[in-house]
Amino acid sequence: MTDRVLVTCAQMQAELPVHLPRLLDAGFEVMAPPLTGQQFLSSELAPMMSGVQGVIAGDDQLDRSFFESSPDLRVLIRWGIGMDSVDHDAAEAHGVVVRNTPGVFGGEVADSAFAYLLMLARRHHQVDVAVREGHWPKVEGTSLRGSTLGVVGLGVIGQAMVDRAHGFGMDVRGFDPYLPPERAPHGVTIDLDLHVLLQESRFVVLTCPLTRETFHLIDDGALRSMRSDGLLVNVARGPVVDEVALVAALERGGIAGAGLDVFEVEPLPETSRLRRMDNVILGAHNGSNTREGVARASARAVDILLEELGSR
Repeated sequence: MTDRVLVTCAQMQAELPVHLPRLLDAGFEVMAPPLTGQQFLSSELAPMMSGVQGVIAGDDQLDRSFFESSPDLRVLIRWGIGMDSVDHDAAEAHGVVVRNTPGVFGGEVADSAFAYLLMLARRHHQVDVAVREGHWPKVEGTSLRGSTLGVVGLGVIGQAMVDRAHGFGMDVRGFDPYLPPERAPHGVTIDLDLHVLLQESRFVVLTCPLTRETFHLIDDGALRSMRSDGLLVNVARGPVVDEVALVAALERGGIAGAGLDVFEVEPLPETSRLRRMDNVILGAHNGSNTREGVARASARAVDILLEELGSR
């Protein structure tokens, strides 16, 4: 049986014509099943896994049952950055190497986060709606220069956010308990207590990974630490924020608004009260999606896959 590579990530599938010769030259048959929904379930992947040695996956259900149904799998590449969809204990138990494509989207996600920040500061989304309805509002906004931005998570995306904030003349605070002191960005006040950062920042941007430690990091207590005129932007993962607590904070005026690229349940349910709030800007987990970013991540995914499997 020919060794196979399975590509389930839709963005990577679009790039396959560029990279297919490399994979074929390495001796692999390449499968790219069409994705009709948000992700493949492990039960949908199971019938495909015979002979598959490598997978380039998107937001699929990569749980224990997936690894149990993948007897030939050696390498799993999670296209992009997030690794929270992977059962790492099951991968280790089945001898599967798990990698992602780190550092490929720092600028793109930071750009997107800053777009949310600018819209919240100047309320352009509200002006757009009003003008389309025939009004001509003069909405007072907030100047970024001299305002304080709190960045939660100072990895590649967080540090790119710091660079952009400094360019706008903002004061920047950061929280990242895993960041070695020598890697702290220049010109950033590092807070060892998250609640201090939340209390001192007019704008708060979440750029941390989703882990056991960051699940519901922004809970009711954290939201009550924020200023009543505070604005929250989440470009990390939805479950970093307790969405029930966030809705309550927005409804009572505990914070002034939010820009959300990610949610606890995706796509965002039609019943979500967030849909009815004009001080909330809604995204579609699309902060990294640029032509250049997709090409960069796809090339990196193939590089890592062939490195791990060994070109033949």
